[in-house]
Amino acid sequence: MKKKISGIILVVIVAALALAPIAIYGTEVDVAQVSFDLSVESSLPTASLADLDSLQIPPVFIAGLSNVSIDVSSMNPYEYALARNTARTQVVGEEDGGNGALVEITITFNLTTPDGESLIFELTPGRSLSTGDSNVAILLGPEDGISTTGEFHLSITITIVVTPPGFDTPVVDISLDPVNMTFTVPTEG
Repeated sequence: MKKKISGIILVVIVAALALAPIAIYGTEVDVAQVSFDLSVESSLPTASLADLDSLQIPPVFIAGLSNVSIDVSSMNPYEYALARNTARTQVVGEEDGGNGALVEITITFNLTTPDGESLIFELTPGRSLSTGDSNVAILLGPEDGISTTGEFHLSITITIVVTPPGFDTPVVDISLDPVNMTFTVPTEG
């Protein structure tokens, strides 16, 4: 009798776990995949950076944001739950390992939903040990305000702080001009 009850309890738990994504998100989840390229480059060769002292603070770093895109799609709730918990944010890049500059990046997203609610969240993809090019991709879903249909407005602001080797304080501390995008989550049809 105890084995039968234990078996029934186990089946109920497994079924509840299997149905949880559908119970939470429904049968389809609207998502917005935001991606862009980010570049932080030094205009001086590695040897020149090492020769700088703290009294020389030249503007030797160039930062840029390009290829911003937002792709709206639907996912099944299992795919979304897995992506949300394992790969919500991806940063892939080619670091220029030669100059050793410490690059700190903060990405601020300001999402305005169709009903006028403003949601602000930050992403800090970590401290890079060098400069280079990166592609950043983030998956936005119901927890991030993509929970209704209509027109959304997204403003992306990136702050970059660069400290070259041998410097105690950053020589670059800038916010790039915000990128403003509008996208639409369509009504299911």
